[in-house]
Amino acid sequence: MKSKINRGFENFFYRAFIIVITLGFLLFFTSKLWLYDDNPIKQTPFNRDIAGLEQTTLVLKKWHYNPDKLLMEVMLETKHTGADQVKPTFAFAAKASQTLEVYPVEIVYQQNNQYVLHISQVPEDYKVIGVFVKELRDPKILESTARDQLLAEKGSIDESIELELPKPKEKIIVGDYREIQLDKTLDVKTKSAYQVEFISLEIAQIDRQITTLETQQLPLQDEIISSIKNEITQLESELVYKTDDEKDEVQQQIAKKKVAIENVLEKQEHYEKRIEELQQKREKLLEKMEKIQQKE
Repeated sequence: MKSKINRGFENFFYRAFIIVITLGFLLFFTSKLWLYDDNPIKQTPFNRDIAGLEQTTLVLKKWHYNPDKLLMEVMLETKHTGADQVKPTFAFAAKASQTLEVYPVEIVYQQNNQYVLHISQVPEDYKVIGVFVKELRDPKILESTARDQLLAEKGSIDESIELELPKPKEKIIVGDYREIQLDKTLDVKTKSAYQVEFISLEIAQIDRQITTLETQQLPLQDEIISSIKNEITQLESELVYKTDDEKDEVQQQIAKKKVAIENVLEKQEHYEKRIEELQQKREKLLEKMEKIQQKE
């Protein structure tokens, strides 16, 4: 009887132990979903110019992660902003910030200034990932620049001197798990699908710009004009109580405020023209998207 009680207790103990261990694993691997993380977010901003390279400005367009495939997708655009006649090429690498573990990176799409990178083998418990963008300038341009500098400094070039060419500049784009979107449908797409996605991202950015101009910037100018007009009315109402010298001074203030109103109206006109330009650009992008989709 005693042994049966002991065995029952042991079975209960083992079952409880297994449940506790299982719960512990579940809590550990899902902690990012429910635990509050008070560490500063280290995400590189989306849709903003990223400086730091010699000839290129980068723009981060999108960063998604598929936990089922341990796969990340990073969409980038490059703007050639330097003086080199030949645009640089780029090499990419990815690394975890804390463990310094290196993850494989593949360029799955590249056209003109658009890149789609796939980072594989990224574990679900990642925190911060750094994408290293190395700018590879044309060696002949670097050599020509170095020779020009030597010629300017020394007046002649000794062919026996080995030229010191600058090392490639590198910029780290940072992804924080709190800003990287989960996407369980993420996979390699066709060339046209990536083209459409880049266009969609550009249209979304245009829509945000139009909304900001229409709902914030234009109404704000109306408020500024209204405030200035109220001040003019107040100044004009005080003229009757002013001396001749004071009246001249008030009239000058009123004239300045009327000029200020004209400046605000010009700014409004600029915003309205910008909205019109953005709407036209949006229409062109939609036409381009439709043509790409029709070819599919």
